[in-house]
Amino acid sequence: MFEIIRANVPGKDTRIVELAPGEGSLTQALVDSGYNNVEALDINPQRFEGKGVKCRKGNLNEPLPFESDSFDLVIAVEGIEHLENQYRFASEINRILKGNGYAIITTPNIINFASRMRYLMTGFYALAARPSSEFEKNWVIEHIYPLTFWQLRHILHTNGLFIDQIETDHIRKSSIVGLLFYPFAYLLTWKSLAKEGDNRQREKNKEILRQIHLPAIYLGRTQIIFAQKRKNSYIKAT
Repeated sequence: MFEIIRANVPGKDTRIVELAPGEGSLTQALVDSGYNNVEALDINPQRFEGKGVKCRKGNLNEPLPFESDSFDLVIAVEGIEHLENQYRFASEINRILKGNGYAIITTPNIINFASRMRYLMTGFYALAARPSSEFEKNWVIEHIYPLTFWQLRHILHTNGLFIDQIETDHIRKSSIVGLLFYPFAYLLTWKSLAKEGDNRQREKNKEILRQIHLPAIYLGRTQIIFAQKRKNSYIKAT
């Protein structure tokens, strides 16, 4: 994660905000490496331990308390799967980003091969391996809406955040056996996506087919998505 930021966001004056930073280890690492315009927002700012960084209180399920076109980079690590309205969250990220700004979104990867096998046998994905509690509404802890890669892509792309880079933090050893099934998975997915009737989406599906069979998605534990704010032509229902 940190290396992705350093490689793609070299300017030390870059205005950065981390959403839901927890105790603030990533935010602190950015400051310690020389980034001098870093902020944070968390529903429990009292937990934040970053030094020399302002952490204001905010709820990611609500409009973000920042002006439009404010930041060059927005970071949201392991947050989007906790939210009730993920499309609105992506729209808010777009709003507070400057033109051509970047967002880094991470979330558990529930379509790596091992997670697919878990779902086949149990009906539950890895890192979402049991039902959320019906007796406590604690969205800070619960993964209420884990996302497949294509769902996350749809959320981002339809809100003007276009994926440029896909990484992972760790290749799951339990997914390595999936390499034996890789040709079959690719072929079956291709056949399914090729049935799309909209020629525009069929072209997009070719890209999705390639992306979901990258090692980071097919084998990785976490989806790390680097996306850029760009104008989009998606038609939204009114």
